[in-house]
Amino acid sequence: MTDSKRDFQASAIDELPQIWDGWGKLVRAGLGISAFGVQIMDYPPGHTTPAHTEQGTGQEELYLALRGSGEVVIGDGGERVALDPERVVRVGPGTERTLEAGSDGIRVLCVGGTPGEPYSRQEWTEGEE
Repeated sequence: MTDSKRDFQASAIDELPQIWDGWGKLVRAGLGISAFGVQIMDYPPGHTTPAHTEQGTGQEELYLALRGSGEVVIGDGGERVALDPERVVRVGPGTERTLEAGSDGIRVLCVGGTPGEPYSRQEWTEGEE
């Protein structure tokens, strides 16, 4: 809901626009955020994301587990960093990363932005699969 006197939006997570059979919740598009990228990803137990960097976008990414646990696997060396509701992980744009869900799965808040640059949305964040 938008209020002309107070600029805010609110939504239940599961009522946000979704992609990838519900695995991705489009927070940015759903709340009309234009200053930074932010999504929520729900990964089932044992799921591993493809390794990727943000070299092309230049974005730093912040990961915070809202529930469950897992790990962020960093680079070719495979350094493992715990990801749970008690810690946050930042990964620079050129660093390869993989997210691995733990035995209970994981709901991850992902926030991204390019240092020193205005935010430029990516098409997939509009729900176009």
